[in-house]
Amino acid sequence: MLSPGMLFPAGYILVYLSINIYLNADFKQNLSRSVSSATGNTWNISIKSLKSGLVLDSVTLNQIELTPVANPESNRQSSNDAITITTLEIPCPKLEKLLFSSKERLSSTQNICEKILANHRLLSMNHQP
Repeated sequence: MLSPGMLFPAGYILVYLSINIYLNADFKQNLSRSVSSATGNTWNISIKSLKSGLVLDSVTLNQIELTPVANPESNRQSSNDAITITTLEIPCPKLEKLLFSSKERLSSTQNICEKILANHRLLSMNHQP
């Protein structure tokens, strides 16, 4: 039971499951805050689930919904402007370090946020005059 052939797979499964639990708890909330901040609080994001790749080199986001924040001065319906993405896989090297490094957590959150917003040109829309 304590042979290296058993310890390594058990340790890997433990890290893999821990990362997936973290992604669906704190990381999802941090990503939501990052999207709001990056768009100047004009867009909100809702993500059903996040899952790491089997070799911890990517993140798959499922059922993403980007909705514009309602503007009381605007008369348009914001629900028509919502963007829904069924699945999005984003390369994320060093995913195994999320649990152990706050620098990697911040970097990964910003990287994923930028890729989501860049794919839909929301990041550039926010920075136009």
